[in-house]
Amino acid sequence: MLRNLFALLLIGVMAASGYIFAVTRDLPPVEKVLRDGINPTQWTQVLASNGTPIMSFGKFHHENVRLKDVSPYFVDALIATEDRRFYQHHGVDPVAVVRAIVSDLTHKKFREGGSTITQQLARNVFLSNERSMSRKIREAALAMQLEDKLTKQQILELYVNNTYFGEGAYGIKAASQIYFGKSPSRLSVPEAAMLAGMPQAPTGYSPFHNLQGALDRRNEVLQNLVEVGKITAEEFDRYKSQPIHLSMSGRNLASADKAPFFNRYVIEQVMKYFNLDEQSFWQSGLKIYTTLDLNGQILAENAVSRQSAAYGRNLLRQQAALVSIDPRTGAILAYVGGKNYQQSQFDRVSNAVRSPGSLFKIFTYTTAVDRGYEPNRVYLDEPVRIGSWQPQNYDKSHHGYMTIARALITSNNIVAVKVINELGADAVVHMAEQMGIHTPMEPYLGLTLGGSGVKLLDITSAFGVLANQGVRVEPYAIDKITDDSGREIYREHPVKTNVLNRTTVDTMVKMMVGVIERGTGRAAAIGRPMAGKTGTSDNYHDAWLVAFTPDVVTGVWVGNDNNTPMPNMTGGSLPASIWRAFMQPYMASRPVQNFDLAYSKALDENDFITYNIKNLSDKDSGNGDVVSDVQNGEIQQDAPLDPASADNAPEAPVAPSAPSQDGTYAPMVDNDRGRIPAYDAPVAQDSRGPVPEYTAPPAPVQQPQPMPGYASAPPTPIDRSRRSRVEPIDPQAGLPLVPPTGGRTEGGRNRG
Repeated sequence: MLRNLFALLLIGVMAASGYIFAVTRDLPPVEKVLRDGINPTQWTQVLASNGTPIMSFGKFHHENVRLKDVSPYFVDALIATEDRRFYQHHGVDPVAVVRAIVSDLTHKKFREGGSTITQQLARNVFLSNERSMSRKIREAALAMQLEDKLTKQQILELYVNNTYFGEGAYGIKAASQIYFGKSPSRLSVPEAAMLAGMPQAPTGYSPFHNLQGALDRRNEVLQNLVEVGKITAEEFDRYKSQPIHLSMSGRNLASADKAPFFNRYVIEQVMKYFNLDEQSFWQSGLKIYTTLDLNGQILAENAVSRQSAAYGRNLLRQQAALVSIDPRTGAILAYVGGKNYQQSQFDRVSNAVRSPGSLFKIFTYTTAVDRGYEPNRVYLDEPVRIGSWQPQNYDKSHHGYMTIARALITSNNIVAVKVINELGADAVVHMAEQMGIHTPMEPYLGLTLGGSGVKLLDITSAFGVLANQGVRVEPYAIDKITDDSGREIYREHPVKTNVLNRTTVDTMVKMMVGVIERGTGRAAAIGRPMAGKTGTSDNYHDAWLVAFTPDVVTGVWVGNDNNTPMPNMTGGSLPASIWRAFMQPYMASRPVQNFDLAYSKALDENDFITYNIKNLSDKDSGNGDVVSDVQNGEIQQDAPLDPASADNAPEAPVAPSAPSQDGTYAPMVDNDRGRIPAYDAPVAQDSRGPVPEYTAPPAPVQQPQPMPGYASAPPTPIDRSRRSRVEPIDPQAGLPLVPPTGGRTEGGRNRG
């Protein structure tokens, strides 16, 4: 048995030796590199669609500094944090290796542990940042060669000049200039501690991206200095309370960053595509050609900032976002993730998940029209109860019989709930997924009033299906990528899918044109054919407008990062103002295009009227034709909706009140449309007494079928098992949105 164990051990040693020899036989020539010097880094560039650089680092190519010109506080903090036994080991620290192995076994996966400063230098200068055992072995072999040929001081000097500190800062001199606007010899203890903590995660600990994370990491490094006896506990208490004073001008010198939210979105995608960390990304010499229209980006940023200021929304938490897409190609044209990137880096275009309010009704009515509902199909807006849920209209009143077309442009809640109740919430979820909503949705009736959160990028792209005659094109930001030799290594091929037939699309677009011409989105009109939908969630937490011309679809969201209400902020107010302020100048140089609605179902002025109820006890079922009831006088036809009447438009724009000292809005004067009542407010009753249980009448609903106008084939069913799930989002950017118990959404008083 002992002989067998010895034989196995010998075989293992031989195999390990062979593997080590194989991965180390072609190591880079350390002597030559040290003799000739380290080559300047090839810097990556991000380019707009016209070739203009919109983000690049490169001003600080290897600005080397002598170790004697670096603050001793930084050197002490670096050693205390990265390699406390730096002066005791010969490139590889056995104690740290054992500790890393134990950690790997504990977590049951390979972790980046145990690297000394010398090993990190070897990786930075000679190797890539891939995580593999072969790289660790090569790294250790090179580290021992470096220890043979260099003093400890020389190793430290090479390290501080060849380490990435984020924001394009390659080396301690660049980092000191970018973050603090000073030379590395003048770094204070807190500043030195912050920089010493950054090599582990340059972006994660960058104060420009994550100020709180940078402070927390700085304080960890200060604690390390206490543990090694470089500062006292009293000094630690004093230093950890000091704020970080950043140099914004230094950062501007380091990089051209003309679309920061968009650039971060692009960088994260490229790093994921090619499995790069940030240092490898910037050193790779890539040229990333994007879809961004730089002129449109400037207009979009100005529209968001100036219109927000005009409405008195000047606090950091009072945010807005905009994204614009070419619906025919999926190319992202403009991308504004917030009002000011330097103040808040959270991306509200692709990361924030917020209630869409009545925007979601588009998916309900698209499902209905796709299943054969006519736009002049009539429903009765009346008090209803479905189980324990009693949805309400915004104004807590009811408006009699109305068509689907009228219900859409006035954003009526009761009709939308009746329609989704007939269709089944599963069908609406399926439609939303087909059109491009990737966040998880539970099939319940409150979904139609915005009871499930969405991302601005997703819902804007989903509206693009209607702008693009039923064809879905996945949005994308990167057109192509070339490497440092100019060889193309990536090109986007947009994915196009037939989702809707032309009859459904053209009918929906014709109704949505009514939203802009005579409904809740009138304030967004720019004097050319356009269609869209407003959305305002309960208690004014979120306000939206997504609208499109035949060639551009743009979505705007307004809300508070802490999810507090914005009194009387509706989709037809600030979002419409931002949309118009961007789209009007952006579209000015483009030829006017008309919607091709050749396959639309019949729709005329009479489809936008309501019918007043004279006798509720003798009301029609709301199941369709009410001509006989009109003729016998039971129901009286109203006049068509007057586009000039604000009272008929629940989301007519209103001027904001002056903000109070804490930046919140003072309540506006009530008008005849009322205000959103409290969540538990009693439901309005009528003369019949308690509201009876609502039972959907048999609906003459057709199943989806091929209809004239398909580009090629009917849509393919969605595989729900492949739905992307939403990770927990930044609590500063809004609360997770899940269906309330019993299928209700904040009392169902969505405003439209």
